[in-house]
Amino acid sequence: MIGALDKADEGHITVAGKDLMQKEDLSKFRLNEIGFVFQLHNLIPNLTVLENVQTPLIETDIQDKKMEERALEILKSVNLADKINQKPTKLSGGERQRVAIARALVNHPSIILADEPTGALDSKTSDIILELLLDIHKKENVTLIMVTHEHNVAARADRSIYVLDGKIKEENINSTS
Repeated sequence: MIGALDKADEGHITVAGKDLMQKEDLSKFRLNEIGFVFQLHNLIPNLTVLENVQTPLIETDIQDKKMEERALEILKSVNLADKINQKPTKLSGGERQRVAIARALVNHPSIILADEPTGALDSKTSDIILELLLDIHKKENVTLIMVTHEHNVAARADRSIYVLDGKIKEENINSTS
């Protein structure tokens, strides 16, 4: 609901100062405010890495050249500049996850929603992805909301909320992040 992909039946959901229950078309809100990192990447297999990263910009007023420049800049920041012409099927799991992160960042969102961003990765790649997300959170002042089953990932967050059967069971403010 924070990502405006679903609506509640009642009540209010306020995100970035906007009551999402009052808006009919939330696509512009999602485009401008939210970056999604899905658990299974959701990359388009017949598009190149560069084209996948550019997809959130297609419905904007940004010119093609600027879209490409922005996507290239972000791909450099996630160390994938050498893979721009590759198809996702030719990439490792960690590389696909970095493409998904780059795609989430290309519109300069104020919030990144990451669903199990390290779940399918080996421990070394998981550490790299987690460091990248935390670095973006700090340097870009982006709100980062992650869903994870991994306690070591949750321990790195500023705040952890443990949910069991749809109910909050525990909340922690972490001072080590």
